[in-house]
Amino acid sequence: MMKFLSVDVGTTCCKCQLFDEKGEILCYKSEEYGFLSIDRENYINLDTVWQKLKAMILSLEYKDIASICISSLGESFVLLDEADNVLFHPMLYTDARGEEEAKWVEQKVGNERVFNITGVTAHSMYSLYKLLWIKNNHPDLFARAKKAMLVCDYLGYLLTGERVIDYSLAARTGAFDIRKLCFSSELLQEVGIPSNLFSIPKRAGYRVGKVKEELVKSLGLAFAPILVLGSHDQVCASLGAGAIKKGDAVDGMGTVECITTLFDVPSSDIRMGNQGYPCVPYVVGGLYCTYILNYSCGSTVSWFRKKIMHGYCGEEKDYFAYMESKMDENPSGIYVLPYFGGAGTPYQDLGARGAILNLTTQTEDSQVYKAIMEGTAMEMRFNGETVKKYGIKINSLVATGGGSNSDNWLKIKANVQKVEIKTLRSSEGGLCGCAMIQAVAMGTVKNYDEAKKTFVVYDKHYCPAKENSDKYDAYYSKYKKIYKQIRSLN
Repeated sequence: MMKFLSVDVGTTCCKCQLFDEKGEILCYKSEEYGFLSIDRENYINLDTVWQKLKAMILSLEYKDIASICISSLGESFVLLDEADNVLFHPMLYTDARGEEEAKWVEQKVGNERVFNITGVTAHSMYSLYKLLWIKNNHPDLFARAKKAMLVCDYLGYLLTGERVIDYSLAARTGAFDIRKLCFSSELLQEVGIPSNLFSIPKRAGYRVGKVKEELVKSLGLAFAPILVLGSHDQVCASLGAGAIKKGDAVDGMGTVECITTLFDVPSSDIRMGNQGYPCVPYVVGGLYCTYILNYSCGSTVSWFRKKIMHGYCGEEKDYFAYMESKMDENPSGIYVLPYFGGAGTPYQDLGARGAILNLTTQTEDSQVYKAIMEGTAMEMRFNGETVKKYGIKINSLVATGGGSNSDNWLKIKANVQKVEIKTLRSSEGGLCGCAMIQAVAMGTVKNYDEAKKTFVVYDKHYCPAKENSDKYDAYYSKYKKIYKQIRSLN
């Protein structure tokens, strides 16, 4: 029976799960690491990531691994010279370097044209603009550059010697043509970046090649596994939650909230790009996805728990049991504008601030706690209505992340957003997605429909209750007006 090793590499942690072809999880491992700090700037520590990855593989009880698939964060890239020496370590996507270059490209090329080619507007988070920053500020290093690789294709290169990147990660460079599915020679020539810096783009699931023989021996493997091309972590997490057709959507309820939803026709409407919704090629051919973001999800709950309530839990075993034991089915009557970390899509307003409205001397702590949940749900309902104008519709949701452990929160979301919500057996959707990609690539299933039946196991279901949904409609109509009224006070 084939065994598939799934690897997920994040900013400060890498994880792996070993699956068999029947979808059973044989083992799980994780390793944390810190940033590489140089001249007070933080970078992804790729050398440490590589050592941690090898250590995890070496420690596996099973040595007969048929294939390996990696998902990773996007945007951050390593710049190498001809001898593969590191010229520039991977900057974080939040690094502001590249802001001036993004403005220059916007003026020179135009954001509408950039969006129509790449599915994103000019922004410093994307690799292209950081490359331009290196070119402008370190021309000697840039002149020696031969390879620019994101984390996934770099680790694949170390494993096999082949340079291949999937379409969704390539799209996070800001230099990829999402319709032609190649790096845009048109855009790159115009801004003066050679296209051969980037790896060869292929759809996720492409069989890149066998792991190098010297690594097979040093890692104690029984034979050389096939490296199956992985994808962006958001894409793999969505696939692992069972998103394989138009209208499927996955709601990652972590510190921030991100809904990834699928559609089949990329929009040419620049308003979509200006509102922060990207068009990203998906794992399944013919489909695209976009990311809907709320910067304040679990972070706002954490703020209320730690800073306002100081962890108080009454006579209950913990804070969450205390809060949720006092909640009923009715709306709280309080409005929370969940912009405690700025506003994500569609406003893209980092200067926005959170607000709690309609308090009285009778307001209880559990009502404010519930209102936070309601506010995040209303924000995502607003986003769902906004993307409809671009041909995108959310038919149902699969909830993942820490917030998905709250039955009350998911009931609220189902009622406010008027969609069915399901949860998964495991929170590690990205690793499951990598296993599905491997199963299709290695031929143990025919397609992603079969892979979903084998690997995706749902747990709980939440459906909208008409009476409660109707109650929330009245609150939602008022919620939509709050942002503009509050923003004028900042």
